[in-house]
Formats: sequence, C-alpha cells, structure tokens
Amino acid sequence: MKSKFTLLIIFSILFTSYTFAQTPLVAYKQGNEWTFINSAGKQMFRAGGITEVGGFSEGLIGAQVILDKKLTWVYFDKTGKIKIKTNAEQGVPFNEGKAVIFNPVNPVEEVFDFGFIDSSGKMFKDIQYRDALSFSEGLAYVMKDGERGYIDHSGKMVIKLDENIVGYAFSEGMAAVSNDNYKVGFIDKQGNQKIDFILDIPSNFNNGFARVADTATGKIGFINKYGVVTIQKIYDEAYNMNENRTMAGFYDDSYVMKWAMLDNKGLQLTDFRFDHAKSFKNGAAVVMFAERWGYIDSTGEFLFKKNFDYAEGFGENGLAWAVDGDQVGFIDKTGTMVIPLPKADHYYDLRFNSELKTSTKVDDKNIPRD
Repeated sequence: MKSKFTLLIIFSILFTSYTFAQTPLVAYKQGNEWTFINSAGKQMFRAGGITEVGGFSEGLIGAQVILDKKLTWVYFDKTGKIKIKTNAEQGVPFNEGKAVIFNPVNPVEEVFDFGFIDSSGKMFKDIQYRDALSFSEGLAYVMKDGERGYIDHSGKMVIKLDENIVGYAFSEGMAAVSNDNYKVGFIDKQGNQKIDFILDIPSNFNNGFARVADTATGKIGFINKYGVVTIQKIYDEAYNMNENRTMAGFYDDSYVMKWAMLDNKGLQLTDFRFDHAKSFKNGAAVVMFAERWGYIDSTGEFLFKKNFDYAEGFGENGLAWAVDGDQVGFIDKTGTMVIPLPKADHYYDLRFNSELKTSTKVDDKNIPRD
C-alpha cells in the first residue's frame, strides 16, 4: 500500500502535468499560419488568418483576425475556437473578468477610442473613451470628454480626477497620477492624495517600493508608501522592485551602462559588472556578461554555468525563453532546453504578452519599463 506521502507526490506530479497541458505558453508563425504551444511543449492548435497575436489570460487568447474582409479582435479558447468576437480592431488580455478593446481614430497620432467587454463577450462599457486601462485591484482608469477617473466593476465612476490629471493602474493599493506640469503623485483607492505631486516619473509600487527620479539629475531611486526615499536617487537606471530585488545601473566613464543587483534596503549584492540586465522575477534575473546571457539568483550567484546568445526571464511556470545558436525555445532552471521550437518568422510569449527576440541586439530604450 502506498504511503500518503507517496500518493501526495504522485497527485502533485499529475496536477502539475495537467496544469501545464492546459496553460498556453507560446505561439509561433510560419508563413501564414500560427501554431500555439502549451507549457508542456505540446501543440494546442493551429490557425490561419491571424494578423496579430495577443497574450493569454483568464482562459482566453487574444488575436486580430480578418473576418468579412475586416480587421477584428477576437478571443480564442484553448482549443482554437473563437469564443468572443468583438466590434473592435484591437484588444488586450482579460484582467479581473474584463478586457479593454479599442479602435483607431488617428493611428499616426496614436488616437484611439476604448471600451470594455466582459468574459461572456458582452459590452461592459461601449467604445466611448479616449483613454482606458485594464482593471487592477477592482478599478480601471478611463477618460472621455474632459471627464476622467476610475470606474469600478459596476461601471460607476468612484474616483473623479481633475481635467488636468492622468491616472495609472493601481498596485498595492496606490496609483500614480500626473498633472499638466508633468509632476507625479500617488492616490489611494478612495482617491485621497497620499503622495503630493513632487515626483518625476510614473511608477507602481512593488514590495512596498516605487521607482522615482531626481528632478535635477534624472538619477533613479526608490520611495516607500509614505513618500520617504529609502534607496537614494543615485542610479542611472533601475527596474521596479520585485521579490525584494532590483537590478540597477551606472554609466561608466565611457558612457557604458554596468549593472548590479540590489536588495530592498539598497545593499549591493553584486559588483557593477554586468553589461546588461533584466528585471528580477520568479527567483532569477537575466544578465549579460562578456556578450553572453545567463541567470543569477537572489544572492547574485549564477543559477547554472550554461549561457546563451539571448535570454528572457523565467515565468511562474519555471520556463524561460532562450536562444542558443540555431536552437530557440524554453529552458528550465537547470539551463536545459526542455521545449525546443522550430525555425519560425515570429515568436510570441503568451504569458507576458510580448514578442520574443531571436537576436542578441540590446534595446537600451526599453530597459527599465517593467
């Protein structure tokens, strides 16, 4: 008779395998066809006629398709069946049972009209807003006809903002707001101003800390929810705090950025020796050293010896995108390529809603915006 402990292990393995089989991981395009792969590395479905792929969230995969000779944003289920057909050209993943959809008004000037649908495909809010963000912590920022603020899940405007204020998503009970002088403050979920308009970059709180910049120098540091500077504004770049870790960078005398890992007290855990770095998440940070990419843990030690031509961060499923010569796919936390993928025109990470690179080119403009 098997012990309860053995049965628990077997159940855990079976449950994990089932979860991986049910969770979309990546889509890749070959010619005119997209193939969707789950976290177990198995094909979920193939689909043609897709002009753009969005991320996976709350059981649905967003995509732009051509229906009746018209660009239309739809949501597929995990079998490839269209579950929701919207009246918009664009959309984003579902969050808290709602998804933002939008139509271009003037794409050149990036002017759009936004609305919301619910998970049944019904319109929650008609396409009427000139700006809208996904729901976060029960609230979503919207703006139309000079009226702006946050709506709740009933559609009621529960926080009204002045006409010169722009809102951002809530995180840990706080949301950044900026005024027409390009100054940033924070409000709570009742709309109370908790931190005055004294900051220079909109950010969000993670682990109780938010990135801020010095007005005169542009240097980056961190504040707590009282607005007190907890990590001095001395860095040229820094990512948001995740799991009490951040990667911060200095320019050297040759104006080349060097990166190190800091903890939530600002203590330096590594030397400023990395040529590039990405946000710490799910137990590791991706770093570049000597033109190769590897992974360090929360102590700053390398997770494994193997390095890559290019790499992305680990997801909650313990898998990370990596490029090693002609081989592309997903590695586990031993550095083993467990889901190799064929050569394709495009790859799209359905977990992070982002296109995956296959080149080693570094785009510094996109570094700290996690």
